[in-house]
Amino acid sequence: MSDRPKLRRPWDQSLANCMWLARFVDKARLHARGELSAEFEPFFGHRLATDGAFFSHFDFDANEALSAVRTDESDPAMETWFLNLSGVTPARIATWNHLGPKLGRPGEVMERAFRFAHRKYYGGDKADPRVTSVFTGIAWDEGYLEEYPFEP
Repeated sequence: MSDRPKLRRPWDQSLANCMWLARFVDKARLHARGELSAEFEPFFGHRLATDGAFFSHFDFDANEALSAVRTDESDPAMETWFLNLSGVTPARIATWNHLGPKLGRPGEVMERAFRFAHRKYYGGDKADPRVTSVFTGIAWDEGYLEEYPFEP
């Protein structure tokens, strides 16, 4: 899709050593400027999407993140903002990084939402058999499943 934004990989840990943060920051920047594509906009910050699981885990919301982005959207500023949130600790980041690649798998956070996305967006019964989680679904959808660094 031509208007699809270039977002960092879900497993990118370049900000605060935390998966999903860099990708979320990319989306927040685009959203704040009114440039997030129509494909991504309905899911931005949605409580049932990955953003919602991320917010819940670290106890913050999209409005807090957007306020930080509008103040200074640079990666160092966003990393500092995130690390200063009361719900963010090294242990919680480690737990999230363990959880992230499992999001959507049977018995894991987002299982129901992933089943829906799998049917609607990731090919359903004809899906690549490596699409087994939220992260692998995104990687498949965005064309870099071969780069996936974990066991699918």
